[in-house]
Amino acid sequence: MSSQGLLENSELFTTYETDYEVAYGEAQQKLQQIRDLDGEQRREAMKAVERATDECIEILDQLAIEVQNIQSGARSAYNAKIRSYRSDVDKAKKELKKLMDDEDRRQLIGSSNYNKDSQRSQLLQSNSALERTSERLRESSRVANETEQIGSNIMLDLRSQREQLQNSRQTLFEADGYVDRSIQTLKSMTRRAAANKIISYAIIAVLIILILLVLASKFW
Repeated sequence: MSSQGLLENSELFTTYETDYEVAYGEAQQKLQQIRDLDGEQRREAMKAVERATDECIEILDQLAIEVQNIQSGARSAYNAKIRSYRSDVDKAKKELKKLMDDEDRRQLIGSSNYNKDSQRSQLLQSNSALERTSERLRESSRVANETEQIGSNIMLDLRSQREQLQNSRQTLFEADGYVDRSIQTLKSMTRRAAANKIISYAIIAVLIILILLVLASKFW
């Protein structure tokens, strides 16, 4: 390979190396920030570190390819540098994994606490609903008892009114009998009065006749 080609490969290696340093620097910066973040910002920072370390690995793979085009006498130094870079990236990935495991554990604990609080809240709501249902049942039972008592009183009143109606009906029957007997008595009295009147007229007529006969006998 010509010296010009070796120089170009060396410059290309340097370009990739610069890209690696930028990506690795971003990964380190985000790792430092993660400790001060929480919630969604913390998760976004972890994703950024993961992307940066993946980019670092891709660049290192490309560097390994470029080393093959560098003069054999200089390859060992470049390979040592690549191994050092890979070691740094592996450390960053391990640190990221530890942070992600801690985050998963924290979310799991938080979810467990939330579930406990949710279950406690649901239990309290269920107890409250049960108490309201029991109160409604007691109220319904009270209303049913009152309704039954009112119904019993109404039945007693109806029975009493029925007896009163029956007594009134019997009284009417008796009164009707009295009226019939009174009418019969009046009719009988009327007939007797008429008979007595006729008898009176007859007696008067007889008396008049007798008087006339007496008077007539005096003149004869």
